[in-house]
Amino acid sequence: MNQAGLQDTAHSDGQTPRVQWGDRVRVDFMAWLEDGTLIDSSIYSEPVIFTAGARTVMQGLEALVIGMRVGESKTEKFPPDSIYGPYRPELVCEVSRSWLRAQGVEPLTGFEVEVRKTDGTLVSMHITRLDGDRVTLDANHRLAGKNLMVQLDLLEILDQGGLDLRATPNPAA
Repeated sequence: MNQAGLQDTAHSDGQTPRVQWGDRVRVDFMAWLEDGTLIDSSIYSEPVIFTAGARTVMQGLEALVIGMRVGESKTEKFPPDSIYGPYRPELVCEVSRSWLRAQGVEPLTGFEVEVRKTDGTLVSMHITRLDGDRVTLDANHRLAGKNLMVQLDLLEILDQGGLDLRATPNPAA
């Protein structure tokens, strides 16, 4: 470990390793909107551990960490399509306050509600507006349609799998 608490392991060629697909890594991250609003961060909690290419974290984070060395930091802007998707107006609807109350929900802006569709599936929606007897429900993610800035700091390469997890093996082969 070096003075900053980062794992410093050199290959036999004297070079510090770079992250490859299949490597398990430990990172700190911060995510914020373009206006500077902090959305999420591991700085005040535990670092995030994931395997690059295993699809357990946002795909953009996996790609961002590839090629990094321990101690490096990268910042990137992610467009809506690569994070929470575009804002889709067709996922917004209006219902009456009385209908929500009949469901056992007292309408409050920002409140999450589960709405059962006609096919029986549940959809998580949030209340975005109250207007008289009308309540606007939105099934879009709260960050849909927004650019997201992400800073990733590589703290450690825990395991160098070096596997190409993007390729799917052919089970018949």
